[in-house]
Amino acid sequence: IDLFKGEILTRKEAIEYLRLPEKNFDNYFQLSKEIIAEKGSNGRWEFEKSNLDTFNQLKTSRTISLPMSVYKQCFEFAIRMVYSGLSKHGSGIRGQRSEVQVADDVILGILAEHGIKKFLKERFRLEIELDTAVHTDSITPQDIVGIRKRKDFNIPNLDVSIKGSKFKNCFNVIPPREYEDDTRNSDVYIFARIDLPTDHLFRILKHHDFFEKASKLLDNDPKSKKIGDLNKVDVWICGFNFKEELDRVTEIPGQVFDGHRYVKSVSGMRNSSQEWKELIKKL
Repeated sequence: IDLFKGEILTRKEAIEYLRLPEKNFDNYFQLSKEIIAEKGSNGRWEFEKSNLDTFNQLKTSRTISLPMSVYKQCFEFAIRMVYSGLSKHGSGIRGQRSEVQVADDVILGILAEHGIKKFLKERFRLEIELDTAVHTDSITPQDIVGIRKRKDFNIPNLDVSIKGSKFKNCFNVIPPREYEDDTRNSDVYIFARIDLPTDHLFRILKHHDFFEKASKLLDNDPKSKKIGDLNKVDVWICGFNFKEELDRVTEIPGQVFDGHRYVKSVSGMRNSSQEWKELIKKL
């Protein structure tokens, strides 16, 4: 039953209609401008249902579900990265991130790569080969190392970087060293959102005998938050940009950088089927 009879929805109705977390909705609306709205005569934002449907249809068509077997593969790769000398500098206890924090950052990028691989194969029948080598400097030379043509994998004609971020984030942010260094930069930058719960490790361990007792105690405590399940990981392919299309900025909404970065919001990314087909031809 369609509970929203009118063509114009309020912000609250639009959030409910799209079934998005409020924070995510506001980011897509206010920061990346993916969700279109206009101010009404009463000064409040109004959302046309047709625009919300367009947004939702694109989101659905660009979302890939990865099974737990791929999540396991990605997590194992992240652990290998962490214990092979990957730098832990950054925010964390005493100025250094823990192994768990580093692995959490790494796994988003690896899941994004596998999401792109499945997306290109299912939607465009293009089979790619990913870089599976462990690079302890945290920057892989390029993320796509092979394009299948007939029986063999050939080196791509373009260098491709794949970035993964949380579902709420709206910008592909490239550090200067990954953009300005000719030995590290790419011709194409692809961005994907990863729907990975922050407690994903707890979710896969909750039935382990080491963790099972604590999980049961939480289940029986009405005041406690329950540990959810993890059956798949959704990857939302937001789009891509060519190198020259990224903007050199010192800040984005809600964040001021230490120095400059090269960025593009999701609304400024190429993401139509025709644009993907044209990219594939160039690869």
